[in-house]
Amino acid sequence: MKEKILLHICCAPCATAVLENLRSDGYDVTGYFYNPSIHPWKEFKRRLDALKEWAPSVGLPVIYQDDYPLENNIRMLLGGENRCFTCFLDRMKKTSELASDQGIRLFTSTLSVSPYQNHELLVQAAEEASAQNETEFIYNDHRSSYLRSIKLSREAGVYRQPYCGCVFSERDRYLKIKSPGSL
Repeated sequence: MKEKILLHICCAPCATAVLENLRSDGYDVTGYFYNPSIHPWKEFKRRLDALKEWAPSVGLPVIYQDDYPLENNIRMLLGGENRCFTCFLDRMKKTSELASDQGIRLFTSTLSVSPYQNHELLVQAAEEASAQNETEFIYNDHRSSYLRSIKLSREAGVYRQPYCGCVFSERDRYLKIKSPGSL
């Protein structure tokens, strides 16, 4: 029997290669879309819809958290010392909690495929989250599959976004600012 794992999904393109890798490693994968930091709402909706369209085509069951708590998210990001860590921690806590509630011991994230994310902060946040529940974060550095994720998402006609999603990263890409949690 395959071991179940809950996969936090930031977007469909990142999920493509990570899902492929997890399945080849023998996991029974359930997806979880939880991304309250994506801005603006139209971008959030576009990513949500892209995942809803793609996931059934690959037989991926997904649990969708589709509310849009903009004010709470911005307060949270501005209240932390490092907004990228704060964002990672929020998403990993919610994923860990849901995994525990679903009786799934393991969780991971598609954020691990991005060469633009700070993997040390991601792992730190996920380990902190897993310590609060009876779950275990499985970290695999999927950055070597990043180009494959681009290829797979293009072949599937999946929308590919130009920035991580938060209002700060959108600003940073235009003003060429390096975020405190980025590489």
